[in-house]
Amino acid sequence: MEGIASDLAKSNLEKLINAMLEQSRYICCFTCITEDFEKERELLIAKKETLEENVRVANRRSDNIRRDVTLWLRQATKLIEEDTKTKVKCFFGWLPNCKWQYSRGKDLESKREEIKRLVMECNFGNVGITRDIPDIEYYSSQNYISFESRKLKFEQLFNALTDDNNYMIGLQGMGGTGKTTLAKEMGKDLKTTKVFDQVIDTTVSNTPDTKKIQDDIAGPLGLSLKDYTPSERPRRLWDRLTNGEKILVILDDVWGDINFEEIGIPFKDNHKPCKILVTTRNMSTCNKMGCEKIIQLEILPEEDGWVLFQKHSGLSGSSSKSILEKGRKICKECKGMPIAIAVIAGSLKGQQRVEEWDVALKSLQRSMPISGDDENLRKVYTCLKYSYDNMKNKTAKKLFLLCCVFGEDEEISDELLVRLAIGAGLIEKIDDDYSYDACRKEVIAAKYKLIDSCLLLNCEFGSAKMHDLVREVALSIANKEILEVNTSNKNEMTMLEKGKNIKYLLCEGKSMNLFSSQFDGSKLDILIVYLRENGYVEVPNSFFENIAGLRVLYLSKITYALGDECEKVTLSLVQSIQSMTNIRSLYLEEFILGDISILGILQGLETLELVRCAMDELPREISKWGKLKLLKLIHCDFERNNAYEVIERCTSLEELQFIGEAVSKMCHNVKLSNYQSFCISDGLAITFRGRGMKGIHWIFSWQMKFFL
Repeated sequence: MEGIASDLAKSNLEKLINAMLEQSRYICCFTCITEDFEKERELLIAKKETLEENVRVANRRSDNIRRDVTLWLRQATKLIEEDTKTKVKCFFGWLPNCKWQYSRGKDLESKREEIKRLVMECNFGNVGITRDIPDIEYYSSQNYISFESRKLKFEQLFNALTDDNNYMIGLQGMGGTGKTTLAKEMGKDLKTTKVFDQVIDTTVSNTPDTKKIQDDIAGPLGLSLKDYTPSERPRRLWDRLTNGEKILVILDDVWGDINFEEIGIPFKDNHKPCKILVTTRNMSTCNKMGCEKIIQLEILPEEDGWVLFQKHSGLSGSSSKSILEKGRKICKECKGMPIAIAVIAGSLKGQQRVEEWDVALKSLQRSMPISGDDENLRKVYTCLKYSYDNMKNKTAKKLFLLCCVFGEDEEISDELLVRLAIGAGLIEKIDDDYSYDACRKEVIAAKYKLIDSCLLLNCEFGSAKMHDLVREVALSIANKEILEVNTSNKNEMTMLEKGKNIKYLLCEGKSMNLFSSQFDGSKLDILIVYLRENGYVEVPNSFFENIAGLRVLYLSKITYALGDECEKVTLSLVQSIQSMTNIRSLYLEEFILGDISILGILQGLETLELVRCAMDELPREISKWGKLKLLKLIHCDFERNNAYEVIERCTSLEELQFIGEAVSKMCHNVKLSNYQSFCISDGLAITFRGRGMKGIHWIFSWQMKFFL
């Protein structure tokens, strides 16, 4: 019995001694504990920096950052900021504070385990979630009018789409009859009433872009295709469209037979419960695609046309009898075409004198020499041309023609429109010391005049686009001064080389075909180039010499869809760029540029935009440019980060956008002297925007804290 008690006492004593030794190590081995913590912390810092880089890439793609990633970064930051310095307080500073060391050592040991846990958990893969693209529910029907003549068509279309025997339905009618509006209104109604779980629309146009169509359909379904190969994308989309949800896909503005297999749209024999609605100008397209049901949309009857005319012109029962009579006759001349009625009526809105209405009527009664046998189509051209000719705002007229340089149904952002319009000198300068923002407001005001006149269509997020029929008229008015060219198409390149009066040129494709072409660029004001290639691009001296009068140069590596990774192209800028003494706006995107000091000679530049470009450094010479008003540096990489130093010396700058890792690589005091607008951010979630700030002195740090 005594032996058992002795063994038990010995065992308890050993446990007590071990526990005391374990606890005492927090004091005796505090230095080792601190060193071990710092080693683990170095690994955590490396993991955190890698994850932050992935977050930056996801932010560039406008992805939503996962909440668990944000939480991990917050926890990691807190552990990294732990202070491991020893406090010396006992016996007049001669001995360490044992009580503090014990508590702190135990705390650091616990936090070291937390670091190990975070390192093990740092395997997120994708840190971002692709933002959902708004579906048909976001379509605004404020301009939709339920005409008596359209109610029957609406009912026919509804019955066709809800009939289980139909897979593909066609909505056919000539340009400008309102096919798109009716299709979207129907789609919104079907989604709201839960007939379909999802209703998605995409514009096909005359030159279908398969990848764009795929992304337009996949986005609202919450499906990201960016990580899949071209051969995998159709299969993934097909799987999503046939997973059991009732989905309606609206293919708008189809011009010919399209390859469903290449896109990923299911076939007729295996489609349930997915359905397709096609809008097209041509009956033959509906037949070729095998539509089970075709609804034809005719022009508006006279009374419905008059209702639409009154809505857009502002006429009412209180208007004078003579103006109402003239309005009736003008409406009749529009031949029941909604697009023509809306444009003409909008141009006459607010006109109180009968003479103005009489002039409009007589102008419309004169035929316009347009090729083709379709009387209705010729009348539409006449109506649109009249609206353009009688536009009093000169900036709006020039902007109207500028917009047709972009492709069919392409949405044009406000900032791009502003940059092109100001760079090309489409607005009158207010005075010698004009404000860039004042000119921006002039352009935006002109854009809204075009929207109010129905010559431009308003889109989400401040963008605008042209109705395809309006674009055809604009191109006719421009009379070959505006050209859109695919450099891979020999016929289009031949057309370019034969052109002599080209003012605005948009090119897409291989750079070699464009830069080696012998076209007359003596009158070229705007050149927009979307390069479809990788590797090395060298612009020959002869090219810049040929376009010496150019005012706007926009060069971009093509990124097909939001979220695509884009390999940069090495772009060599040659000495001949100095011949472009007239250039006012330069935009370069997704290029490896290296030494760009050659840009220093372009002293007439008013805007310089470098987006996702790599370069040796920001040219110091730009600080000597007396006209530079806007500088944009978005996610650029600098071999030598002298950006703050150069920016500070640009005394003429009014607007600055400096976003990316380069912001936080260098702590610096920056004086912002005359900025009207600026945005400075490290590319994560921390951004500061200002307007009307003068004489402000900011201090930048890694955390992007701002102090007055």
